[in-house]
Amino acid sequence: MKIMIVDDEEKIRLGLSKLIVKASQQYEIIGVYASGAECLEGLKKHTPDVVITDIKMSGMTGLELAKTIKQFYIDTKCVILSGYGEFEYARSAISSGVSGYLLKPVDKQELYQLLSQLATELPNNVSQEDLADHSEFPIHDILLGKMDKLTKGFNLSQYNSSYAEISGYLLVLIQTDISVPLTTFLKKLHVTPNPAAIQVGAVEMDERIYAILLGYYAYEEAHVHALRKQLEVFEQERSFRISIGISKLSSNLDAWEEGYREALYALEYNFYSQERVPRTVAGQVRFGTLHRVEPYRKRVLEDIEILDMPAMETHVKEMLQEIANVKIRMHHLFELIETLFYALKKEAGKRQEQADLAPLSVDWTVELKACFTYGEASALIKRKLLEGLSYLMTEKSSQGHVLIYQIKKIIELEYAESLDLNSLSKRVFLTPSYLSKLFKLETGTTVIEYIISVRMNKAKELLKEQKQLKTYQVGEMVGYKDPAYFNKQFKKVVGLTPKEYKDVVS
Repeated sequence: MKIMIVDDEEKIRLGLSKLIVKASQQYEIIGVYASGAECLEGLKKHTPDVVITDIKMSGMTGLELAKTIKQFYIDTKCVILSGYGEFEYARSAISSGVSGYLLKPVDKQELYQLLSQLATELPNNVSQEDLADHSEFPIHDILLGKMDKLTKGFNLSQYNSSYAEISGYLLVLIQTDISVPLTTFLKKLHVTPNPAAIQVGAVEMDERIYAILLGYYAYEEAHVHALRKQLEVFEQERSFRISIGISKLSSNLDAWEEGYREALYALEYNFYSQERVPRTVAGQVRFGTLHRVEPYRKRVLEDIEILDMPAMETHVKEMLQEIANVKIRMHHLFELIETLFYALKKEAGKRQEQADLAPLSVDWTVELKACFTYGEASALIKRKLLEGLSYLMTEKSSQGHVLIYQIKKIIELEYAESLDLNSLSKRVFLTPSYLSKLFKLETGTTVIEYIISVRMNKAKELLKEQKQLKTYQVGEMVGYKDPAYFNKQFKKVVGLTPKEYKDVVS
């Protein structure tokens, strides 16, 4: 029976170790730790049958450690050590899954009796050899393309002679929302074994992604469907969330690296899934492009420019829904959202220090990368964008009336459209007379004069930079369908007719 001891007092750790070793040769101390955090690190390498832990320790308590162990190491039993004053508290912990308790100072006979009882209760269904992660097998480096299997004389059968007959491979990648021991997955898979599959290797690729390489003696596409069925065992898991990506079935050792990329691709696709435990095979992945999302992004950018909160809320919702429909790649999602936050910062004022304040200074990418599903990500994106616009409106209102800023932005963006005082006043929920007075007060000019000014400036720009355009075409492009009226307005503002101006700047 393998035992770990956790206590922040060295004297107790050493004393318990000596007592247990003397009790029986069947008892093996595989770890002695001064804190719960150290014990959890040790559990990643070794799985004990019993953990004996002090109830009170700095940082993680014994009960917190026991609760964590029961979540991820189903067969490991926990024993609580407690002082006399903590005795009733420790005894009540048994209802929480603790297998026993010992009162300090530990009575030798009580310890031996408890260990003997726990030894008879140990499960005898899965051996540690069965759950080995093949640490001597270089699967991690192979999947990452860090070793050339052919030129380095790689031979799979040198690790197990039965591997020589394998004709097909499948790679399973498991992603979780929290760090979980690799043995947790291997134990669950042993509950519903697949007789056609051989576990060739298993390894933790990073803190929350785990790889299990399966081999098959018969190369059949049906193996993929059987594996998806076997993986249903994870649907009962409630301690953590899980996403599963499966590579295509391959008959070639050299395809492992490609299989890893395929499975990662499937995990990325799962980001959009609403299933509790999505299990996607690489061949099922169908990502869309940004092309369909672009019109929605442009609407949001326009809302940012004119500080239109109601419209932005509607358009952000529509954009996020279209992203869910299209299912774009993660790097495209980040690029798209980055442009929107850049627009917010750009509009936050000409001084850089203003753009670095409040929600605009937060590194939203860290929070976005931590989202396990698109549902979480879309809620975060919507909240951050609306917070940013709200902050921007506050900043702009300190520089001048926010409604006037909105009106000016609408005119600058829509100068070619049919604009008048009535239509603009409706856009900002003001009466025409009040908007007229407010605009004059804030800008020193009227709404109509400002519209004409914007249109004429744009007309001069077109006449100067696009000389191939006819004057009537320029007029239409800046909002005047009547060429004669355009000529009259241009001469009134500029002092020259459009043709004369074009000749002067040529």
